[in-house]
Amino acid sequence: MKELTLKRLRNTNFKELYIKLLTEMQCTNFEYEKILSLAIIFINSSKEEISRLGYRILVFYGNQTGDFKPLYVIALNSGLIPIVKFIEKMEKYQSKFTDSFFNVFSSSFGETYRNSNIYFSNQQQQLFSFFEEMKDETVSIVAPTSYGKSELIISSLKTRKTGNVCILVPTKSLLAQTKKRVMEAKINNILKIITHPEMFLDEDKNIVAILTQERLLRLLRKKANLSFDLVFVDEAHNLLNNDDRNILLASVLAILEKRNCDVVFKFLTPFLKDSSNLRTSYTNFTPKVFNITEYIKTERLYIYDFRNERKLKLYDQFLNDFFFIKTKIFLDDIDFINEMKSKKNIIYLNKPSDIENFSLKLTERISTNYSEKLDKACIELSKYLHEDYSLINCIKKGIIYHHGSVPDNVRIYIEHLYSTLDDVRFVVTSSTLLEGVNLPAEKLFLLDNKKGNGNLSPSQFKNLIGRVCRFSEVFSKSNGSLKKLEPSIYLVASEYYSTNANLDSFITKCMKVDKNIEDSPKNILLENVVITEKNRDEREKAEEFIENYEKGTIDNYNKRYAETEIGKACFVNNVIEIDIIENEISMQEIIDSYRNIGIKLNDSESVFQIMSETFFPFITENDKFENLKRLNSLATQHFYQMFLNWRIKNASYREMINSFLKYWEQLIIEEKETLVYVGRWGDEKRNGFRDLWTDIKRKTKSQRINLAIVRIKDEQDFLDNTLIKYIEVLNDLDFIEKDFYEKIKYGTSDEFKISLIKNGFSRGLANLIIDNYSSFIKFESKLNTVNIKSEIIDCMIDNNENEVLIIEAKYNIK
Repeated sequence: MKELTLKRLRNTNFKELYIKLLTEMQCTNFEYEKILSLAIIFINSSKEEISRLGYRILVFYGNQTGDFKPLYVIALNSGLIPIVKFIEKMEKYQSKFTDSFFNVFSSSFGETYRNSNIYFSNQQQQLFSFFEEMKDETVSIVAPTSYGKSELIISSLKTRKTGNVCILVPTKSLLAQTKKRVMEAKINNILKIITHPEMFLDEDKNIVAILTQERLLRLLRKKANLSFDLVFVDEAHNLLNNDDRNILLASVLAILEKRNCDVVFKFLTPFLKDSSNLRTSYTNFTPKVFNITEYIKTERLYIYDFRNERKLKLYDQFLNDFFFIKTKIFLDDIDFINEMKSKKNIIYLNKPSDIENFSLKLTERISTNYSEKLDKACIELSKYLHEDYSLINCIKKGIIYHHGSVPDNVRIYIEHLYSTLDDVRFVVTSSTLLEGVNLPAEKLFLLDNKKGNGNLSPSQFKNLIGRVCRFSEVFSKSNGSLKKLEPSIYLVASEYYSTNANLDSFITKCMKVDKNIEDSPKNILLENVVITEKNRDEREKAEEFIENYEKGTIDNYNKRYAETEIGKACFVNNVIEIDIIENEISMQEIIDSYRNIGIKLNDSESVFQIMSETFFPFITENDKFENLKRLNSLATQHFYQMFLNWRIKNASYREMINSFLKYWEQLIIEEKETLVYVGRWGDEKRNGFRDLWTDIKRKTKSQRINLAIVRIKDEQDFLDNTLIKYIEVLNDLDFIEKDFYEKIKYGTSDEFKISLIKNGFSRGLANLIIDNYSSFIKFESKLNTVNIKSEIIDCMIDNNENEVLIIEAKYNIK
């Protein structure tokens, strides 16, 4: 007899019966018996996708009939203990687990999977055992969201007594969240947690460094002898991408192994087909693999396309077929979301400008009851930023938006609001959620299927889905529900989708269960990527950086080394926008001419003058460096001088917002050019380039205020991520006065405030603590570590300090 496959099953009458269950139609007792019988046959199949279909049927059946006995038996036999224990605690079943020896034994058996106050599944328990057994080996952990990858890090830190540990996270937004998790674990053997390169001291030992690859590179630059014994690489699938950040990540791994040949890497990822694709050139590690194959959540996938048929249809990933669901005709995407919403909802969009625009439209159509807590949050944000900030109007209606241009501590604050207040029901967000930001949600609405310029990949789409109905929500003692095992995902096509986006094709490509989806490694520093004429130059450039940064990393390297002082400084500061070796002689001559006149930089104007002569003319002709090429313009230099001066004097957000408004108003009054560069927030072209400009004269006061807020955050990032590299080069060459350099870096030369900033506090919070709460602080180790008494939080609350700063303080204080 031929083995049953999904392909064969799709051509049988099974579909007719399954559709009734899938679309939640009432079945007869005979039909239920028949489909349950089929489910048992499927579950015992050797084909994984057939077995998963059987499980899906039992989940649907239990949720539709309230009869969870079949699911209980299968969950017990499959080691899905969280489901087992949840069913046991249901009121209708509680007595059944005390009336017979077998039931008591089964329930007691489940207790062996208890870990603190939660229950592990069988593979979760195996995962933690594997991780402990392989504590001194490089491993790759492939486990969906909710399987406890963060807990693996914590458990490893608890058992590790000596050695430096680094936790590499993909974005700055995860630094505070990861630090908070480590701090909340109260691990006694951790002497110091570092989230910033300047926090490290030569005498530090047994540190935990939580860093992005860029920050780790700066730390390694400052401390030539520093090495790590254990390195966690979170969201490790990013390493497969061939962008600058992930080429840098691969470079950093090679440098870490060069400094310590016994370094142990722990790669953590929700999706990876073949862990050998993580193997990086100029390293020797081959990860041992643990791959979670359990199937616990089974998604319901819907499409509603306002561009075409305007009918709700459900896609079944097992039958690979679409089924229309009878609903009303919806007016638009907001009408649809308002009808289908749950208690907590994620709305996904690709562009930050679309996120804000849609959020504002949503506020006009969502009704909400008055909430004292939301009103308080709006007042706090008004005081901290501006009363006309668009986010405030959204919060009044229980909506937050979340993207890279939201100020860091404001983002932490609104994440807190969404996670803790029932009245906040919507988060409108971009792909920041793909990088591990964890927010509670029951439903996901995708109003776009792109990430950047391309479509979401199957792994990215599944990663987004994994953010909905996390296990902590499914099995919550207070509001858990097995209905959350079948989260609803809606692709809602309206104005934000490309006109030619084919949603049927997209969802089939991403979710068809028996479709073989392979990894797509493209990073030119991965061993499994073939080097061709097309990517050879890029590979050689990456090798040139690695070897000039850490000589001896690449065996038998016989290519170019920097020979000048400035060339070497550019390499160690990760200056990628210039062909360093091609231009180092010319740059060195300029630097030498300045050195001959004994120049020492102590103001922003002179800093930009020397940068405009030494660096900006040599920027490589490349579209991705266009933002830096603009600095050849004198007007652009004046703008960034102004911005640097705000940073030096530690201007508040309100001050900077008002300065932007005044500057734009002056352009209008003096009848100067009002077409201003605003990057991704632009709506007009200039000189044939993309929509990177806007006519500020045509914007309302409210629009200008919100434009100022996002531009301040974007320019802060540009300063931190790009311009500061060139300032670091000048400082390495001893061109900048110490006091002025500290003001550039930290907005102050006060050593106590600098110490707080180095320990992860924002400038505003550092000022507040030093000025008003110094009695709660104890500085240690030459002022580079700081201990703050937890009682400071209660004192800040009693003094009615701004909630934005209070929540930030909670993230940084044990």
